Amino acid sequence: MILTLTLFTPLSKAQAESSGQETSFSEAELAQMLAPIALYPDSLLTHILIASTYPLEIVQAKRLQSKNKLLPTEQLMEKAEDEEWDPSVTALLAFPTVLDKLSEDLEWTQDLGDAFLQDEERMLASIQTLRHQADKADSLAEMENMSVSRVDNQIIIEPIQKEIVYVPYYDPRVVYGHWAWYNYPPVYWAPYPYYVRPPYGHFYWNSGVHISFNYYFSAFHWNKRHVVVVHHNNARHYRHHGRIVTSHGAQRWHHKPAHRRGVAYRSPAVKHRYKSHRPSTLYSKQVRQADRHAIKHASTSNKLHSKSIHTTRSTSVNNLSHYNKQIAKQREQKFANQMHHKRNMQVSDRSVNKHKVSNHQDRTQTQQRLKQASSKPSHYNRAQTRSSQKPTHKAHNSSQQNKPSHYNQVQTKASHKPTQMRSSGPSNAKTHHQKNANHKSNSQRSNSRSHTKQRD
Repeated sequence: MILTLTLFTPLSKAQAESSGQETSFSEAELAQMLAPIALYPDSLLTHILIASTYPLEIVQAKRLQSKNKLLPTEQLMEKAEDEEWDPSVTALLAFPTVLDKLSEDLEWTQDLGDAFLQDEERMLASIQTLRHQADKADSLAEMENMSVSRVDNQIIIEPIQKEIVYVPYYDPRVVYGHWAWYNYPPVYWAPYPYYVRPPYGHFYWNSGVHISFNYYFSAFHWNKRHVVVVHHNNARHYRHHGRIVTSHGAQRWHHKPAHRRGVAYRSPAVKHRYKSHRPSTLYSKQVRQADRHAIKHASTSNKLHSKSIHTTRSTSVNNLSHYNKQIAKQREQKFANQMHHKRNMQVSDRSVNKHKVSNHQDRTQTQQRLKQASSKPSHYNRAQTRSSQKPTHKAHNSSQQNKPSHYNQVQTKASHKPTQMRSSGPSNAKTHHQKNANHKSNSQRSNSRSHTKQRD
């Protein structure tokens, strides 16, 4: 018995999840999330509800708007057409304050879209409940830029000027009067920048948005509680919501899972309805187009590869280029160190060669000095040179010239003396030389005298 209960318990939970009863939003939760936008004009509110079912495209639209803040609205819309977003997401580019809130509070945006997909009729009924509550609090009478009309007990809010849409800001804790759901207080946002409040009332206003782009292609069918759309092309001019609902080609809005771009659904029933367990053919086609676009800009040789392979390959290429840069830097540093070392070696070699050259020069100079000193004549040699250069008197007689003189005899005798006399010191040689000179002078005097006698 216990085993049977345990087997049937998970089955009952699965059935409850498939029916979507456990994941549905209550009336209090719907009023809580709709409070800050329920009093927006109908045309803008339809775009917010449709765009909330595509949260990823809202984030992408916000990034595009942040990058092109200075662009006019027309040029910004032209750029958005290349992104293939849902037309309602593209239309919100002209309302930066609304797009900021949808992009910043993604949890609230995703809950709003899931509630709209889960039960569209309950969502529109909750909007009318909040409007009637604000009407009872006499807050709608203070909307100076809006036209509030009541048709078949349905409150319709439209701009007074047909092609200028104003986005109001208000405190949901005040405009609705007494809040019936105490445990679910309304979502409160800080005041929008550059918004001004008039001396009376609870609404803040900024300059309106002039509609010159595709905007009037969706409207509420309040009696049937659903949203009606027409083709978004040629929707630049104002269209009354009644004309949109009853126009030729008008149809109930249908969710497009391709624009969901893989974001999970909250309700299992909604998952089963849109078959989110597998990507649609359109989504796969868009993924392939995005891959080809990325590959075309990155490399012309990889046109047939997927985006993930291209990302991995580009990462590896970046890592390889970074590694090559490091290797090149190391090589440059090594080359610089080698050149510095070589330069230091050259400087040291120059100093060594300079020292060798100086030593060689000193050695050469020393050798030259020694050579000069050895070739210089001594004192004895100088005396001999002077004596040999001294002139002799001419002999008047040829016989006297042939006759050996006393000096020659003395020289001959001196040459026959033993070698011991030669080995005597320089002082003895000098003395002997002086004696020979005196003897020679005496002999010359005697010769001159004898010559004089012969003449006489």
